[in-house]
Amino acid sequence: MAAIMRTAKQSANVLGTLKLHIGMGLKNDDGEDNRLDIQIRMAEIDAEFQAMLQAIATDTVEDFDEQRATALMAEKNSLEQQLAQLDNAQQEKENTESRLDGIFTILDGLENHPMEYDDRLVRQVLECVVVESKERIKAIFVGGLEVEQTIPQIM
Repeated sequence: MAAIMRTAKQSANVLGTLKLHIGMGLKNDDGEDNRLDIQIRMAEIDAEFQAMLQAIATDTVEDFDEQRATALMAEKNSLEQQLAQLDNAQQEKENTESRLDGIFTILDGLENHPMEYDDRLVRQVLECVVVESKERIKAIFVGGLEVEQTIPQIM
């Protein structure tokens, strides 16, 4: 159990460091969130397009600038796609943060609750134990990780 606990704590430390770096990466994303600018520009496009449509009613259809209308709608489409991409990126960030919170909860559980001997757990995580001497054993975990452990002397 000492070898299992030591390995679990090492893994917890590695995962904790990894979590820290991932968290820093999430918080320091360089992507500028310009949703408000996009939404303002889309409102301006809508207003200009509506003005163009109202001008048709009062003037003649020949005065309608079809190229300008097409350009406005293309720009609005592009802005809507950018907005959708920003929303998707935000959702991915929230999902990743949620998964990290789950990992942190598990890591905190490993650190704050010492493990007691559990025969089922030992059989699941250990492939075999090799006795190297009366003072040392080698625990070989499923997956090949080998950990040497000193056997405490009973007096």
